[in-house]
Amino acid sequence: MDSCRFVLILVFLVVCQGHYAKAGGGIKFGFNASNAPPLLFQFENQNNPIPTGGLIYEVSVAIGEELGGEYSIARLPRKRIATNIINNKIDLVCHNSLSWRHPFADGALWSKPLFTHTNVLVGLTTIPFSSADQIKGLIGTVENYVYADLEEKFKTLELLRNDSPNIEVSVKKLLTGRVPYILLSDIEYIYYKSQYPRLQRSTFAMDKTDIQCSLSKKSTLTMTRLNRAIDRLHEKQVLAKIIKRYSDPETTPKPVSYGLNSNDSPPFIHFDKTSSSEGIVRGGVFFDIALAIGKKIQRPINFVLLPRGRLDARLASGQIELVCYDTEAWAGEYAKQYHWSTPIFRQSDYIVGHKADAEVAKIRTLEDLKGKRIGAVLNFVYPALTPLFEDKSLQREDAGSGAANVEKLSVKRVPLILLNSLEYSYYKSKDSRLQKAPLEIDPVDVKCALSKKSSLKIEEINSAIHDLEKSGRMQKVFAPSYLL
Repeated sequence: MDSCRFVLILVFLVVCQGHYAKAGGGIKFGFNASNAPPLLFQFENQNNPIPTGGLIYEVSVAIGEELGGEYSIARLPRKRIATNIINNKIDLVCHNSLSWRHPFADGALWSKPLFTHTNVLVGLTTIPFSSADQIKGLIGTVENYVYADLEEKFKTLELLRNDSPNIEVSVKKLLTGRVPYILLSDIEYIYYKSQYPRLQRSTFAMDKTDIQCSLSKKSTLTMTRLNRAIDRLHEKQVLAKIIKRYSDPETTPKPVSYGLNSNDSPPFIHFDKTSSSEGIVRGGVFFDIALAIGKKIQRPINFVLLPRGRLDARLASGQIELVCYDTEAWAGEYAKQYHWSTPIFRQSDYIVGHKADAEVAKIRTLEDLKGKRIGAVLNFVYPALTPLFEDKSLQREDAGSGAANVEKLSVKRVPLILLNSLEYSYYKSKDSRLQKAPLEIDPVDVKCALSKKSSLKIEEINSAIHDLEKSGRMQKVFAPSYLL
């Protein structure tokens, strides 16, 4: 059987803090939450951002892949990184340096160098200083960051720090005249210079530093194994290629806008129900598929959460570039405005009721549905049932999601509901009363739809899907640790 025909749920092992997937063990990478593009791109997700790309992300992913096995990625406030490494709540942080004189330095192990980091002084006019020794006055910095070549000048107040929570805020202060100069890494300068051509950098560099991984002494990952992986990445020029891409504004990866259907529910999207804020995504099948594809095409993902009824127009206009839960039959008149990927998996719809209802088992043909009432999802297309809905021989009652329909069924507001095969397996595992009728409708190959106005090529998406299938990641079927 063709691998894309498997009914699957993707359990992608690069997960994030707050992300729903429960990685069964594995190596845990940590990120400093105050990092900003191009070092780290994050899906804002209200107050719970999730890393989706960037230089640090790609380096960590490369190390995780080279090590093999499971790994996960968590974003952490800078002040919590020390305790998390010492207590082994995370295994390692791979954007760190002994030169930054962390108070926890002796409580961690330090890897071989990954790459070299330098800082430059940045202003809006030609920098009047020819060396770090000449710098005076107020300077924009990032809180809790160490600038080794300037630390003595900060201590004597010859230089005054003006701290920001991250680089993006520091750049805004410079542009609005709140500080005369700021400190950026050389790669950050290249990135922001492409956006703000007025920026000027110093002719000299400072704080030349070997970037390393800091590894918890309690980790199951040994320093020997980690260093061997780093050596292999150097030998294969993997790390050098990542740095090179981020050292040129023409090749620095740009985020891909990816549409998520807000009418979807678990297992497609998991929302944080413990928060008072609505719309905080914890993960889900199509969230993970996006991260997996983003990793393969080496582009950060910018998630856009919209109702199903608004996705197609946004995708056609290019405001959204990619949706990976679609098919020509669902897109209707918009289908010709997209490029379509190879199939990701095959899905069908089921008629679902409760075991206690003997009528459910009697539904074997579409004719058996006539005169009944069924819960559907708003703006979803059910081709086999459309004629019955149109002639009103089957009464359609819409809800916002599959989860809402399961709830309506449980309180007997509707006798039957429509669930697709993935949803049914998920909710059946939680409620044994659910029973599908012996009638399967609308089997369809689910694909990615790529806007024809996107700079992405459908060949890139197809190659990513192929690689994920070949690696075995696309054959993870209903893993209980993910679904429950």
